[in-house]
Amino acid sequence: MSTDRVTVSLSSELRTAAQSLADEAGLPFSAVVSEALVTFVRGRMIDAWVAEHEERHGVITEAELIALAEETGIPYLAPRQNQSAA
Repeated sequence: MSTDRVTVSLSSELRTAAQSLADEAGLPFSAVVSEALVTFVRGRMIDAWVAEHEERHGVITEAELIALAEETGIPYLAPRQNQSAA
């Protein structure tokens, strides 16, 4: 896989926090940034898949999500009731 060097602007607080976490994990800072971008891109891909799936099959219900959680052994996390409390 080829790599490209890029320049990004980050708040100093974010840069410091990410650098500290990278150091603690024994990772280069670029690996942490790359992992974050992979997570972001995969999330957008999943969002697109869910939107397409729901367009074809209808909205995924909470009951379906609960069943999927049980089937996969992943704990079900209900949506937060107050989204502004973040």
